[in-house]
Amino acid sequence: MTTQYRLEETAPGAQWDAFVEASPNGTIFSLSAYLAAVRQPSRLYWCLNGNERRAAVAVTESADGSRAVLHDFVIHNGILFAPPANKQNRSTVLSERFEIAVDVAAALSRRYERVELALSPQVTDIRPFLWHNYGRDDAPRYAADVRYTAYASLAGFADAAAPEDVPLFPEISYSRRQEVRKALKTGVRTTEDATPDDLSAFYALTMGRQGIEVERERLDELRDLAAAVLAGGFGRLFATRTPEGELAAMALFGMDGKRAYYLFGAGDPHLRNTPCGTAVLWDAFGELARAGVAEVDLEGVNSPRRGWFKLSFGADILPYYQLVKDGSEPAQAV
Repeated sequence: MTTQYRLEETAPGAQWDAFVEASPNGTIFSLSAYLAAVRQPSRLYWCLNGNERRAAVAVTESADGSRAVLHDFVIHNGILFAPPANKQNRSTVLSERFEIAVDVAAALSRRYERVELALSPQVTDIRPFLWHNYGRDDAPRYAADVRYTAYASLAGFADAAAPEDVPLFPEISYSRRQEVRKALKTGVRTTEDATPDDLSAFYALTMGRQGIEVERERLDELRDLAAAVLAGGFGRLFATRTPEGELAAMALFGMDGKRAYYLFGAGDPHLRNTPCGTAVLWDAFGELARAGVAEVDLEGVNSPRRGWFKLSFGADILPYYQLVKDGSEPAQAV
């Protein structure tokens, strides 16, 4: 196949961010300020047809730049398609995006000896990656792993006088409804007065209760990322306290022009039997809705415990794909 689209490296900044926001599958995880706050090198590319930008590509890289690698805090990356052009119907859009993905898969494979991508849920056609070097035993192929996230609608939260006024309320689990009501009855309070240091400390406690020791460097990165999204005005950190004033649970949300993202949640293990863990999310949903946010990506339901908790909030499951290609492309014949 003759290559129609080419990758051209670009720099982060306002032009890049405007494209990410306009892309139907662009997310906060490809915005310049977010990537700058992650302790991993990143590289950005325009995908050009002639001089027209029809897509973009964002990757995080190994320190030596030889591999495109995943990072725990960059949930989605890879291809960001441009909005449909004038007079493009559905068939034309799908055909163009297929051709773009074919050339992107090939270009990334040539540039990196290993490629790891985590596409957004809105990228549903991964055939171009699966068919790269199709039928060849002497060339690397892409393999796909299906992952899952969940979206919660915030419809009705902004004007609700009571939980029962929210359309999502009857969809959440019975125990979650009881916790919401208990939080209201007992006087649990949710504010935004916690700090990134508080979140980092609580995150270490939460992971420790699960038998996971988080390295100090990763906790510092979490703290600095939280500070960056808050300082940049595209994040909010909610904290819920018991009626006695004890800090019990926290939730950090990032936001772009499409939705909010539940980036990190943490709590005091000694207060996990209070309704605060439920209240911090439910109250945050209301505040986000009043700020104009329409939906929340609960950002991953890929382990039994976290999946159960997040889906108990009545969210819809969406699949997304992680792609891996390992090995260099064969040398081109001359």
